[in-house]
Amino acid sequence: MKPEIDTPSKRGRLAPRKNPYWVGVSGGRGGVSLGYRKPKSGVGAWVAKVVIDGTRLEETLAQADDDAASQGALTYRKAVVDALEWSKQKHAAIEGCEASSLRSGPTVTTAVNEYVKDRLARSERDGKISKGRLENYVLSNADFAKTPLSKLRAVHIQQWRERLVAAHENQTEKQKGLAPASVNRVLNDLRAALNAAAEKHRRQLPASLPAEIKVGTRAVRVAAEARKQLLGDDQIKAVVEAAFAVDSDGDFGRLVLLAAGTGARYSQLVRIRVGDLQIQNRRIMVPGASKGRAATARAPVAVPLSEAVIERLRPAIDDRAADEPLLMRWAYRNVGPFKWEKDCRRPWGPAYEVDKPWTATVAKAEVPAETIMYALRHSSIVRGLRAGLPIRLVASLHDTSSEMIEKHYSAFIVDMTEDLARRASFQI
Repeated sequence: MKPEIDTPSKRGRLAPRKNPYWVGVSGGRGGVSLGYRKPKSGVGAWVAKVVIDGTRLEETLAQADDDAASQGALTYRKAVVDALEWSKQKHAAIEGCEASSLRSGPTVTTAVNEYVKDRLARSERDGKISKGRLENYVLSNADFAKTPLSKLRAVHIQQWRERLVAAHENQTEKQKGLAPASVNRVLNDLRAALNAAAEKHRRQLPASLPAEIKVGTRAVRVAAEARKQLLGDDQIKAVVEAAFAVDSDGDFGRLVLLAAGTGARYSQLVRIRVGDLQIQNRRIMVPGASKGRAATARAPVAVPLSEAVIERLRPAIDDRAADEPLLMRWAYRNVGPFKWEKDCRRPWGPAYEVDKPWTATVAKAEVPAETIMYALRHSSIVRGLRAGLPIRLVASLHDTSSEMIEKHYSAFIVDMTEDLARRASFQI
């Protein structure tokens, strides 16, 4: 019986299943089909399918306009149009210069490229980070990158990642390898890319491929947890003053000031808007972290600020709209050989933009040379624990969980609880 998927109400009565409900839209059997994938919960998705010269091609088009669908979800009619257009593109690819690569099947390179394209579409900032990692450490290895997914085995992935670790252990000044923790970050992106390709091309690939990917991309063992850098209050004040000193416009100073005052991650700080600074309430609304795969954004966190911090932030909000980014910086343009001039104001971008001013700040503040900016977050969390704040409150203020606080800051929790218990003990 042909499934009915042309209205949200009809689709709502379908049973959830992994394989889509297919409806032919052109060419009869073996032609173009539109599918509707019904998840166990949430909004379904439209999927297009076509068979060309015996090669089955399938691709997810977009979210369906089910109940609770986000803006931009496709209606059934629009999905049919998009499926037909998609099939025309695939026919053109088969007939043109891309025919041989399409028939030869996906490789590590095609899996990475498709994944990067998807990541950039979801988040340009995060996509660029993933793109850089995968290009530098996966696609740069020609032998591994050209491996067909149909022949990919766990041993191929393990050999590739072992070379990354070995390069770190025997690194020279000219060629630096990756530390195990950094290898794991690359592995996370590679695993996601390979799994996405394995699902997309599952009818062309061995059924054992997901297991090979899982085994091959297991995390590299990290010998010890990275030391948490902690700064005292005097050191933090010196860092803030140095940050204002190295940037006469105050842009980097305000960024560091908010990092010290809130303990927020860089990715949260750069998304704060002018209207989030609530002077009358002496607080700032810090956007939730963009971590995980939650369908909805995390709620902002209200973090109290001192009067001194608010006063130093006032120049950033004068005569500005509430929806503008609070933290801005100057962009420069080249006007001649080795000559640059200020061009326009823009928001802070990827995290590497702070590298140079942070290095100058560390030197001027005379704190340990290896101090990283994330030390301000560690110090903020520990400051809250030492002040006797409940663990749950400290976790909430820093947009993390009590479990993470207990796991990574247990030594300071012991100190805090001992002090509290000592205050409550019997006195003579």
